[in-house]
Amino acid sequence: MRLLMIGVDPTALEGLPATVDVTVLMGALNKDQGDPIPDRVRTVFVDDQKNVDSALNGLYRAGFGEGSFDAVYAFDDPQLMTAAALGALLGANAVPAPTVALFRDKSLQKRRIAEAGLPVTGYAVIDDIRELPDGFTMPFARGVLKPVAGMATQSTYVVENQADLVRISAQCRAGKVSARNFLLEEFVPGDEWFADGIMSDGHIRFLALGRYAQPCLSAVQQRSPVQTFSFDPTADKWAFDLARPLIEQSIAALGLVDGIFHLEMFHQPENGRVVFSECGARRGGGPIRDQIRYKYGVDLGEYGPLALLQPLPEIPTRIREGVVASTFLPLKPGVIVGFPTAAEIAAQPDVARTRLYVPVGKRIEAAAANTFYRMGEVTVHTADAATAERRLTELAAWFTDRIDVVALNPTLRELFADPRNAGFQYEAGTID
Repeated sequence: MRLLMIGVDPTALEGLPATVDVTVLMGALNKDQGDPIPDRVRTVFVDDQKNVDSALNGLYRAGFGEGSFDAVYAFDDPQLMTAAALGALLGANAVPAPTVALFRDKSLQKRRIAEAGLPVTGYAVIDDIRELPDGFTMPFARGVLKPVAGMATQSTYVVENQADLVRISAQCRAGKVSARNFLLEEFVPGDEWFADGIMSDGHIRFLALGRYAQPCLSAVQQRSPVQTFSFDPTADKWAFDLARPLIEQSIAALGLVDGIFHLEMFHQPENGRVVFSECGARRGGGPIRDQIRYKYGVDLGEYGPLALLQPLPEIPTRIREGVVASTFLPLKPGVIVGFPTAAEIAAQPDVARTRLYVPVGKRIEAAAANTFYRMGEVTVHTADAATAERRLTELAAWFTDRIDVVALNPTLRELFADPRNAGFQYEAGTID
């Protein structure tokens, strides 16, 4: 089986069996980031792996062409359409372009879900957020404004009224926000749930269900660590029974035949229904892969590419009893000079798995709110949800207290006042 991977997906490379012949189309940012790549994996370096011109020219230079690959896979949202185009040009299986469009463009997606008669948040398209159309008014009492093909909760705002909308439009213009096609969707109260599934031949071969401790947007805007909890297929069977019809019908409406999906929905306890929010043709980000692997015994990193390479039967699970949950580990602005090691985090009570992404010496600016802004993540396994919630909060606080940073632009006076320079000497030795 020959796989072309668009960009470096360390999780998939970690999970794929050695029998898969993998070629990674690596862009400049991938190369400089230094993600680990197994020795058995072939790489083709190009300026920008997302750009079809750059990608195809690089593959041709390396001697690849039509018939070189069995499947083309991408994990990162902006690379999905590149994978679709290359798959069509090279004669390899990939999520086709019309399907990718439905998963990338939230307006196309919501329209298709509404046409299928499924409950979905209302929406309106703003073609250019920097220039609101004359006479455009809020169609909802309260809304959420986001790029029409955004990711990681970037440039996402809660809009309370018309004045908010005008202010955010001006803010985007002044800040030269790169995304300009925006979606204004109706604010739907409720608990935010998510589903991760593996598709083969148009059938869901595996389904995991989980929830956010608080809606993802709320956590990001409050700069609180995002927390996720896995539902248990037995203890939380009611949740699976409630959500599965919406999930199955939504994925069918969007046309995903082979591959993987991450679907988000709102659960409204007061009326016992779920409402479609959005869905990506990729696995969930952050710790969701580790969380599902630990809870269900299924590796989404492995099965995402495999679903494009070969037909898959029903995927067996190994369910761990109890509550499996995860949290982001926060960052501190400054130059990182120290933090607890992964081994030290893993030694804390109830910790099942942890990952760190930021090395010593990294400069951390006070960035805009999004789900990329994290030091790492940690997954816990406890007997009940209350204990899991407490442990996640404690772990995030414990870790944050132990991040050691130097100010980004300190004066010499401030550096000399730093306790780490307590032993600094101006001079030593003798002259005479």
